[in-house]
Amino acid sequence: MAEIELVCANRECRVAQGGKCVEGHDDLAKCPYYGKEPEEVDQDESDRDQDGGDSFDGVLLPGALPLDSGRADRVLALLPSRMIGVIGVHDSGKTSVIAGLFDLFQLGPIGETSFAGSSTLHGLEIICHDARVASERDEPHSERTKRGEVRFYHLDVLRNGLLQSLLIADRSGEEYEEVADLTANATAMFELRRADVITVLVDGQRLASPRDRADVMGTIPLIIQGMVENGAFPRKPNLAIVLTKNDVVQDSPRKDQVQRDFRAIIDRISGAFAAHFGEIDSFLTSASPKDTNVVRGAGLAEMLEFWMKPSAKPQGTRQRYSNGRVFDGLMIEEAERG
Repeated sequence: MAEIELVCANRECRVAQGGKCVEGHDDLAKCPYYGKEPEEVDQDESDRDQDGGDSFDGVLLPGALPLDSGRADRVLALLPSRMIGVIGVHDSGKTSVIAGLFDLFQLGPIGETSFAGSSTLHGLEIICHDARVASERDEPHSERTKRGEVRFYHLDVLRNGLLQSLLIADRSGEEYEEVADLTANATAMFELRRADVITVLVDGQRLASPRDRADVMGTIPLIIQGMVENGAFPRKPNLAIVLTKNDVVQDSPRKDQVQRDFRAIIDRISGAFAAHFGEIDSFLTSASPKDTNVVRGAGLAEMLEFWMKPSAKPQGTRQRYSNGRVFDGLMIEEAERG
C-alpha cells in the first residue's frame, strides 16, 4: 500500500514529520492549509487581495503630508502663488508659527484673508496636535523639523476676491545654523531663491537669556550674510524679521533689554542688506504661549498681512554689448527708441 504524503502550505507546520497540525486541528481536513502547496495559498491570498481592491467603492485620496519640491511646483502652477521662506535656527519657533497660523484660520478669516483649502491638512494637523488639549500635554509643544529635503505646507486663501496659494517652506533649523559656519551650505536652499517673502525668526526666549543673548545677536546676521554671498535672494523678496515667544519676553525682567537687542538686530540687517530685499518690517509674535492667559497666535495676523503684500517687481538691467560692428549700434539705437 502506498504511503500517503502529508502536505501543508504553512511553512511553519511540521505535520509531515510528526503528524500534528501547527494550527491545532485534530481533523487535518479542517485545516485551510492542509493538502495545499505553499504557492497555492500565496496565489489564493493574492486573489483575495485583488478581489478586495476591486470591491472598494470609496474615494482614494492623495496623501496630505507636507509637499516635496516636485509637488510644490505643481501647486505653484495652478494658482497665483506666494512662496514664504522661513529662516530660523533650532527651536526658534518655526513650527509653532506655521501651526499657530493654521489654528487661527480654523477660528475664521484673518483680516481680509480667508482659508480656502489645503493639500497638506494632515501635516498641519500633526504639527498642531501637541499644542492642543487633546494631546494631554501639560503645556504646548511643537515637534522639531527633521533634517533632510525641504518640505512645504500649503494653504489656499481667498483675499479680496482672488484665490491664491501660500506655500511655506519648512527646513531644519540646524541647516540654517550651518550657513553661519560655511556660506556654501546655502547653495542648495533653492526655496529662498524662489521666495516672495523671507521670514527671519529671532528666538525671544534665548534673547532674554544672558547666556544665549550674544549667540542670537551674532548668528542671525551671519546666516543672512552667508545667503546673500551665495545669491540666495535674486528676486529681492520682502523681509519680515519676527521676534518669537514674545510671551516669555514680556514675563522676563530683561524685557526692555530684549526689545533694544531686537531693534539692534533689525537695524544691523537693514543697514547691511537692504539692497537685497524689498520692503523690510518687524513683528512680535506669541504663536504658542505656555501661559494660558496669553492669546494664542498674537502677532501672526499682522505677519500674514505682510506675507500677502505684493512684492516689488524685479528691475531688469539693460545690458549693452559692442565689439565695433555696425549691427551693435543699430541694436542700441532701437533699444533707446523703444
